[in-house]
Amino acid sequence: MDILLFLMAVVPSAVLLWLFVSSDKYPEPAGVLISSFLLGALIVLGVYLLFPFLSLVASGVPPDNPYLAGAVQAFLLAALPEEALKLIILRRYCVNHPAFDEPMDGIVYGVTVSLGFATAENLLYVLDGGVSVAVGRAFLAVPCHALVGAVMGYHVGMAAFSRGERSGLYVKALLLSILFHGLYDFVPLTFRNAEALGVDIPGPVSLGLNILFGAVLFVLVQYVAMLTRSMKAIQREQAGPSFGFSRVLPNRVRNLDPAVRRSRVRRWIKAYKDETAPMDLLFSALCLAGVFCALAGAAHAGTPGDPLSRISLAMAVIFFVYGVGFAARGMGKLTVKLLKERDGR
Repeated sequence: MDILLFLMAVVPSAVLLWLFVSSDKYPEPAGVLISSFLLGALIVLGVYLLFPFLSLVASGVPPDNPYLAGAVQAFLLAALPEEALKLIILRRYCVNHPAFDEPMDGIVYGVTVSLGFATAENLLYVLDGGVSVAVGRAFLAVPCHALVGAVMGYHVGMAAFSRGERSGLYVKALLLSILFHGLYDFVPLTFRNAEALGVDIPGPVSLGLNILFGAVLFVLVQYVAMLTRSMKAIQREQAGPSFGFSRVLPNRVRNLDPAVRRSRVRRWIKAYKDETAPMDLLFSALCLAGVFCALAGAAHAGTPGDPLSRISLAMAVIFFVYGVGFAARGMGKLTVKLLKERDGR
């Protein structure tokens, strides 16, 4: 039975991943997809470390209101940390990888990272809840994660290849993902809180919540379909990836003139260096917030010798180092920009 539950938890993610990956005109290297999937699965650990700190914030909300409690749990405890960690993986690993060589890759890697998290989360819920939970999540929760990942990935892909301001696209990727994810979770969490509190939700309100849930799913599916069609249209209009290289197209890379190949590498490096300062400062703020969350996780874990406490402390150190690095780089770019504007250049 455990093997059956394991398959029921994993197969939906595998099918959805295959559908999105196979729709890409220029397939991605298997190794990068596997790495992105595993990094997405590690988000479960990140959410666990962030949960004690976020719970302290949520504890200030009146517990006797199922609607408010559902909104806080949906947006603050679920959507915000999960989508923020997905964006960090997409921006710091996927976008920086040379295989990320066209805007469509944003959707592919966004879905891959999201399904990595969905699979790990699904295993926890399904092995504990049984077949009924597996069936419900296979048709609702897992596809929702994939669709929200596609929304985030679309805007990340557009930002990675944008010649103008990118920070707005990255912020849009995060906010839209949190919005769709939070609205999806809000309805079931509201009903769950009402049941736990023994509060009866009036019939018209219950009907309205169910309509909201269906509307969110409908709009999300239609929106992702539109974004995917847009990306495929871009692929048809272009001769191939605009820069970088893909390991699944070795002949394309080898046949390039060395000077052209070096030029493409320089363009990729320039695109990375041209990243605007606000994005670095945003990541710095997220990392420094992660320091406090990891420390809260260490305190919540118990004794200093506890393995989870040690992991939390290690995460705090990593977040601190990266946060300082992002802050220094962002402030440096901002200073250079201000000096150039002052000198009229």
